[in-house]
Amino acid sequence: WVAIIWLSMVEGGQGSLVGLQPIQFDLYKDSHPITYSSTKVAFNGDNLDRYLLGRQFMVCLVVFIVNMS
Repeated sequence: WVAIIWLSMVEGGQGSLVGLQPIQFDLYKDSHPITYSSTKVAFNGDNLDRYLLGRQFMVCLVVFIVNMS
């Protein structure tokens, strides 16, 4: 169950990061400071691409492990 919960959290985070990419930082800087600091790191350089690639490998691993159990 832990792996499935972890998988759902990472999937939700991926959707949020991809959805917030075209939005201006100033719109949520004051109202959501934690989101602002997270997206500031995620959108720096190619961090988002690396996160998405690592997430995909993790998804494959978790699905494989859940299937084996």
